[in-house]
Amino acid sequence: METQILKWPEHLPWIHPSGQKCLSEGQHLLLYFWSVNCPHCEELTDHILHCVDQLGIHLTCVHVPYTEEEKSIGVVSKYAEEKNLTAPIILDQDYEIVTKYKIQGLPSFCLIDKDGQLIDRKMGDAGWEKILKKLEKQS
Repeated sequence: METQILKWPEHLPWIHPSGQKCLSEGQHLLLYFWSVNCPHCEELTDHILHCVDQLGIHLTCVHVPYTEEEKSIGVVSKYAEEKNLTAPIILDQDYEIVTKYKIQGLPSFCLIDKDGQLIDRKMGDAGWEKILKKLEKQS
C-alpha cells in the first residue's frame, strides 16, 4: 500500500472536532467516508459506531457530499444529531480527502497507523467486515 502522511486541509469545516484533528499517540485511526444520502452508509453507521466504541478505536468521519445541499454544515449536523454521531466529522466539501485517499465509492474506510501512514483501504459492507477483522486483531 502506498504511503501517505495524514494531513487535514486547514480550511475544511469540522463538526465535533474536540481536539481530534491530530492522531493520538500510539493509536490507529479509522477514517469513515460517508454521505447523509447514502443508503448503504445509513445501514452501516450504527454498526460501525457500536464496533468502534467496543474496540476503543479512534474514528474520524469524512462526509462526502453527493449534492450541493449536502455541503451545508447544518444538513450534516442535523443528520449527525439524529444518528447520535458524536465522532469528529470533517466535511470534504471539494473532495480533497477523497482524492488523496483514492476513494471510489461510499461507504469507504481507511485505516491509518499511529504515524499517519495509510495501512489499508476498503469499500462497502464487505470492506467494513475486512477492516473490522483487522481492528479486532489489533485490539
